[in-house]
Amino acid sequence: MKRLFAVLLLSCSAAFAQVPFERIVNADKEPGNWLTYSRDFQGHRFSPLSEINTQNVSALKVKWAFQFPDPRAEVSPIVLDGILYLTGPNSAAAVDGRTGRSLWTWTRPIPSDYQSIGFGHTNRGPAVLDDKLFVATLDGYLIALDLKSGTERWSSKVLDYKTGYSMTMAPLAIDGKVVVGVSGGEAGIRGFIDAYDAKTGKQAWRFWTIPGPGEPGHETWSGDAWKTGGGATWVTGAYDPELKLVYWGVGNPGPDWNGDVRPGDNLYTCSFVAIDANTGKLRWHFQFSPHDTHDWDATHVPMLFDAQVGGAKRKLIAVA
Repeated sequence: MKRLFAVLLLSCSAAFAQVPFERIVNADKEPGNWLTYSRDFQGHRFSPLSEINTQNVSALKVKWAFQFPDPRAEVSPIVLDGILYLTGPNSAAAVDGRTGRSLWTWTRPIPSDYQSIGFGHTNRGPAVLDDKLFVATLDGYLIALDLKSGTERWSSKVLDYKTGYSMTMAPLAIDGKVVVGVSGGEAGIRGFIDAYDAKTGKQAWRFWTIPGPGEPGHETWSGDAWKTGGGATWVTGAYDPELKLVYWGVGNPGPDWNGDVRPGDNLYTCSFVAIDANTGKLRWHFQFSPHDTHDWDATHVPMLFDAQVGGAKRKLIAVA
């Protein structure tokens, strides 16, 4: 009987490790979990849990500590059925939330010639979908790891770090795709947002945040400035599963302090962009700081919500 019970328990644990897309859509039904970078696709980043409050917070004590391989981390952990999934620069780990015991670790060597300009060696977290954990690396790879074992399932090269690009953001796993952005706006890059097939790692689409010749918005650039125009996308966006739109903030133009070499509004820098999740096509944009010369950025996490406007229910987006 004990052996049968152990087998059943193991089977249940394996089943709970699955995170289908619908489970993330319904994140509010699982207040004890944190299944995407902002807890939900709407970017709310709010936990409804009430066990810790103003009355008892002063009594909290350290239960355990987990040491990262590299201390330079800004991770928002994925919390799934009592397990924390953490990332550092080119590393990931699964940790038992009750004991702090490491269940598995994964590391990828950082190339000896890797350099960063304008950003630190850090990582903001992973994404989860189905039975995989997704990690973006400093040297430009999107990695899919097995949730249970940490073994590598697939690896896709997103960018060439030798040209100034990097990735420090947490991927956004949506319906069958994983969306990633890039760092390096001060290093002479041309920014973009990519989507990859969650099962195979094949690139689904790329949206250039600095439009090229023949693309809408290219007229806001002068000469060849668009080729190194910046527009990094280093903070995770939001997603509306009904409209099937990805919302993402875009960083400063480059060079950021000298606008003389890039006359014009410099789209789509310092903007929010709404992208069709199926095609990667731009649906709309809003630019906060045309021709930015102060490194303002617009790389905020957008917050999606519904509200009454003029007596009708509307889908809205808030930015602070």
